[in-house]
Amino acid sequence: MPRTSVTLTESAIKEVDSKAKEKGLTRSDYIAEAVESALHGTESDLNQVKDLKNQIAEKDKSIDSASNDLNQAKLDLNQSQLELMRSQRGVSKLENQIAEKDKTIKSTNSELIQLKDKLNQAQTEFAKLESAMKAKDDEVSFLRGHVAQLSQNIGQISEKLPKALPPSEEEAKKKGWWQFWR
Repeated sequence: MPRTSVTLTESAIKEVDSKAKEKGLTRSDYIAEAVESALHGTESDLNQVKDLKNQIAEKDKSIDSASNDLNQAKLDLNQSQLELMRSQRGVSKLENQIAEKDKTIKSTNSELIQLKDKLNQAQTEFAKLESAMKAKDDEVSFLRGHVAQLSQNIGQISEKLPKALPPSEEEAKKKGWWQFWR
């Protein structure tokens, strides 16, 4: 193998020595390996760079796809939130309607209770009036019977009275006074 000499700075020599020692190589072997790597590694580095660029492009595509999916998910979420808000408004309206109906039912119930009380009072009054009417009907029946008996008694008494009594004024005016004496 041919030999080559290279001029390096003091700091570069120290760094080469420390790296060679880490790898367990001599200074000459380490420099030879570095030169070989620089010569042949360029193509492999280019291949690696191309592979990395391809991987980056694929990652960019997947990021774009994920970004699109994320945007679509955000749109779906916004739509769902709008639907939820509409539903909540509908529920709120229904709750308000239920509250109004409850108030109406309560007021109707209180009116119904008042009407029941008035009905009970009216039924009580009706029962009182009915019993009063029955008492009056009984009294009227008694009085009719009594009037009939008195009429009968008057008829009997008038038959017994002499017929020569002077006429009443009405009869006298009606028939004339001279016709009664015949």
